[in-house]
Parts: sequence; structure tokens; C-alpha cells
Amino acid sequence: MNNDITPSADDRIQELEKQLSELREKNFFLETENKTVKEEKEKYQLICDFAQDWELWISPKGDLKWISPSCNDLTGYTVNEFFNDSKLFYKIIYPDDEIHFRQYLHDSISFMQIGQSIEFRLLTRTKQLRWCELNSKAVFDRMGSYLGQRGSIRDITRLKSALGQIREMSDNRVWEMKSNQKYRDEIAGKDRELVSSLIEIAQKNEMVLYLRKNLSVIRNTLPQPTQKKVTDMLMKIDEHQRRQVFNWEDFKFHFEKVHQGFFARLQGKYPGLTQKDQRLCAYIHLGLSTKDIAGLINITPESAEIGRIRLRKKLDLSRSNNLFTFLQEI
Repeated sequence: MNNDITPSADDRIQELEKQLSELREKNFFLETENKTVKEEKEKYQLICDFAQDWELWISPKGDLKWISPSCNDLTGYTVNEFFNDSKLFYKIIYPDDEIHFRQYLHDSISFMQIGQSIEFRLLTRTKQLRWCELNSKAVFDRMGSYLGQRGSIRDITRLKSALGQIREMSDNRVWEMKSNQKYRDEIAGKDRELVSSLIEIAQKNEMVLYLRKNLSVIRNTLPQPTQKKVTDMLMKIDEHQRRQVFNWEDFKFHFEKVHQGFFARLQGKYPGLTQKDQRLCAYIHLGLSTKDIAGLINITPESAEIGRIRLRKKLDLSRSNNLFTFLQEI
């Protein structure tokens, strides 16, 4: 039996071995690239899911293809509720703004306008009026095919309120008494300063609560000696939060300088309101969001929302009455 391999067969084997080596190298490259793409996708997904603004993707037909979970913070509705009810996205738009809003989306999707933004109002689940700004940008895939519009909706209610520009739902009795432009500018400036300081306090409190929550989560994963140190740290944080009492009288003094007689009129009409109720009325009057109010008094946004509902009952407001607008008239 002849075991010799002919030159042509030997060459063929070498060629196949070379091809196999190239395939292995190419396969390794593809696996590495796929892993990188997956990691990048997860990173960008994480960024989108935890975006502060309400991010969304609108198809060329005008349908919602994706929205970020932050929609719940702004509207009170979840992602699933928007996808289960295809009309909900337009239902929450304030009626006077709906036509203008739909026209803006139509013009953006059809490239009749590029790089422009729109300000509009929406009503949350609890019928709170929110001023928002929508910016949109066209989305294309790698082949250049048009995929729709990427939108970003930002809550600008506090800004509108601080500048005195959200008065559509009141009869403007307060502003009629303040006809002097210089005085109005002074009021708006002081409101901005007050709101800014309150938001700063709320953000600091939110950060403390965030750090405490994360320390509590990782504590049980640490060695026993380290757990004790973390526990001591958590106790110090709790003690700090208990001692950090917000100076209500100081806030009331500055608030009354800008909005003279507010608390006297409020107490005169509703003598049953507690100090906590008065404080909540003042925060809402300034246009602070439920999240900011929760940060100020160290409670959850859910508890703050319950407080708003109870306040509405004490003020005997129907669902058709907007709490913010009502307090503007006090």
C-alpha cells in the first residue's frame, strides 16, 4: 500500500489548512465585534432608559415605536399604557394645543421643517397642567433609510411659572392689580430666586436619599466588619436628615415679601388648613413639581402626590379645577 501523498494533494491540504485558519481568525473577529456591539447597545439602552427628559421615537407614519420610562415622571402614565392605547399620546395634549402639536409632528416627519421646537401643554393623569418643549430630529439607518423622528420632551413648567407666563386658566385678577411692568419683573425675578433655592434643597435631599438607598442595597454583599461600618454610616445619614429641619418661618417670610397676604387670604377662606397644608399650597403656587416637593420634605413622590389629593379634598375642588390655577387666584 502506497502511503505517499502526491504533491497536488499536499498542496490542497495546505490550502485547506490556510482557509481554515483564515475562517477561524474571521470568526474570532466577528465574535469580538458582536460582543462590542452588544455592549454598546446595552450602554446606550441604559442611557435612554434613565434619561431625565421624555425620549421617544416616532415612525414615518406617526406611530410611537419607542418611548423612555421617564414618560411616567412627566405624565403619570407608564410605557405600557402608551403602547396599549395608541391614542393616549394625543389624548393628554391640552385641547387648545392639539392642532398645533399635530401639525408640528406632521411637518417634522415630512421634512417640511427641520431643527425647530414647539412648546405645548399636556394634562397628567392627575389633571395637572404641564408646559413642555419638544425637540425632534430625523433618524436614519446605516444605509440612509429614513426611520422617523427622535423626539425629546422636556418639562418647562417651573420656568413658565417663574416668569409668570402660565396664566391662561385664571381670570388674571392678580395681574390686573400688578399692571406696572417693573413690578412684575421684580416679582418674577424673586420667584426665580426662591424656586431655584428650593430646587437646590430638593436635589440635595434626593441625592442623600439616593446614596442611602444604594448603601442599603450593597451592605449585605459586604464582609461583616464592613457591613457594620456601612450601618453606622446609614445611621449618621438618618440622624443628619432628622436634624436638617427646613426653616419654614424663613421661607414664609421671603414668600410673603413677594406674594403679600397669600397665607392670610388662604387661612381666611380655609381655616382648617394645617401648617403642612399651607406649605404645600405655597410650593404648588410656585410651580414646583411633585418630585421637587417630595425632595424638599424628604418623602417619596407617591406620598407627595397623595398629599396633593388630600389638599384638593380640603379645598373642595372638583376634577375640572386645576389646583395650580386655583392657588394663583388666592
